[in-house]
Amino acid sequence: MALVVMCGQPCSGKSSAAAALIKALEKAKSKPVSLINEPSLNLDRNESFKDMPSEKNLRGVLRSAVDRKSSKDAIVIIDSLNNIKGYRYELWCLARAAGILYCVLHCDAGEEDCRAWNQLRQKEGAASYEDRIFDDLVRRFERPDGKNRWDSPLFEHKSALEKIDETSEAIVKATAFLTGSGVPGSRNSGVLQPTVATQTTRHADTNSLYELDRATQEVMKILVEAQTQGSGAVVRKVPIGDGIPEISLQRSVGLPELRRLKRTFVKLASQTSLSGPPPPSDPQSVKRMFANYLNQEFSST
Repeated sequence: MALVVMCGQPCSGKSSAAAALIKALEKAKSKPVSLINEPSLNLDRNESFKDMPSEKNLRGVLRSAVDRKSSKDAIVIIDSLNNIKGYRYELWCLARAAGILYCVLHCDAGEEDCRAWNQLRQKEGAASYEDRIFDDLVRRFERPDGKNRWDSPLFEHKSALEKIDETSEAIVKATAFLTGSGVPGSRNSGVLQPTVATQTTRHADTNSLYELDRATQEVMKILVEAQTQGSGAVVRKVPIGDGIPEISLQRSVGLPELRRLKRTFVKLASQTSLSGPPPPSDPQSVKRMFANYLNQEFSST
């Protein structure tokens, strides 16, 4: 139904905002809510952000979790820094591919306030960032911009260090968007529509591919045997079986050419359009289609 991307500096109140949003959505009796963050995946934040390879791996793990959870029957909240605009674009593409709502909730706290909160948590022994990692993350943070489609609609909580609950303005607006018809004037005021660029072409399953290969192989065998029995003469008509068109030959066709035509046919039959029918799995249907395909190819050469 929706993907909510939390965004902000380290220790800016994102987790508190996510918890408040979940509470508000529960009161609104929305769809089930799934929260994805480092703790839910048993990941340590300092280990995950200690260097670029670790951070890249973290983003991949979070993205995969979002991809698995995204559906039209649930709201997914990804509670992490999401500090790179290119990464937010990737999440937007996942939402578009799933055909669901998308929004960004930005906790816009100042650097000094975030640093003070992080130091307080260090003293209390709570989950916090090492100073070196905190400074690096602050330096590389890329603020969301509502003018970008991957940051729109953008809900901003300006006082992230104040107590945030379901009555906070940003939470109220985000809840209305997720449970209503959208935010008028935003770049994404409705459900994102999948496109060919964001969809994966459906391929045949293993059984269908097996039937395609076996049935086309049988047709090829009949053609080769018929030409062999012709003792070098061109066999004009080759019967394949009941209910299957005869294959007309204008010349001798060798095995290499038949193999090439078979590969092309299998590729065409196993890849369908986004809204098209699945590939045939019935052997007779495959043979009939392959015979028609060969007749068309032979008549054009």
